[in-house]
Amino acid sequence: MIKHITLLTMEQMLSSSVAIPLEMLEAARARLKVRRDPRAAFAVEPAAREMQPISMLGGFRLHPAKALNQIEHTDLIVVPALWRNPKRQLQQEAETIDWIARQYRAGASVLAVGTGVCLLAEAGILDGKPATTHWHYLDQFARDYPQVQLQRQHLLTQAGRIYCAASVNSGADMMVHFIGLQYDRTLAQQVEQQFSPEVRNPIEKKVFYAEQTEQHPDEAIAMAQTWLQQNMQRPLSLAQLAQMTGLSERQFDRRFRQVTGRTPTQYLHGLRCESARDLLQNSNLTVTDIAATVGFNDAGYFIRVFRRLAGQTPGDFRRKVRLKLFSGG
Repeated sequence: MIKHITLLTMEQMLSSSVAIPLEMLEAARARLKVRRDPRAAFAVEPAAREMQPISMLGGFRLHPAKALNQIEHTDLIVVPALWRNPKRQLQQEAETIDWIARQYRAGASVLAVGTGVCLLAEAGILDGKPATTHWHYLDQFARDYPQVQLQRQHLLTQAGRIYCAASVNSGADMMVHFIGLQYDRTLAQQVEQQFSPEVRNPIEKKVFYAEQTEQHPDEAIAMAQTWLQQNMQRPLSLAQLAQMTGLSERQFDRRFRQVTGRTPTQYLHGLRCESARDLLQNSNLTVTDIAATVGFNDAGYFIRVFRRLAGQTPGDFRRKVRLKLFSGG
């Protein structure tokens, strides 16, 4: 559970790259409070390597709440984008870079925006992992960090607990994605609609996942994920998956939750509903036909699952997407 979030601050950062995530997190908190959800009790603190006012683009000044050496543990670090070429600022942030590396090794998640991704590369936590950054610095990033799997065609990447967004706008998309993973898809949809009410493609379709190639260390669970992706229409058998991976059902369920953050059933429902989104948008199949196509024998159950994950019924989703795609305005 997220209990502490650090907003990194440094000279010449783009204030919007931390202000927007902060406001989205506060919107999520407000809705969690309405639910009386104890997960609303998280702290958000701006922090810097020194307790000095930070000068940002446009002349704004920010006073950090804490110095980094005062934060022993954090659950999420938001790393801001830097104005223009980040190289000069990177030279001054050795302590910050070391702190990021230590916190990541201790279990923190890291969400970096734009050129802020360079701090993660400097920290060594992106070695062998996919990442993206601001389009203007793609070539420079590739030269400076050849050990990172730069994804030039993607605005968003995720590698386990590391989230990279190429721009401030993409950072907002990534925050929606993060809220969906940490809390639930309904909450993420509500926050997204509050900040960007127009119908958009599912965030998950925009993200390049390291997990697409199953690069987490648990080979047994990676095997099960691949099987589920290729056989999502088939009934789920926990016993079959456990046997396939050489684990007991209890061991399999526990390890699957640890790796993915979801139960096998929740994971399968997510796969099926993502496939259903595409069919709702791009086909004329009925909702009942789509339910059967993606693996739900009961259309009513499919509608309930889809509504829980997407925040709206399949019919509502189709109408909104079709209106957005085909309206003449």
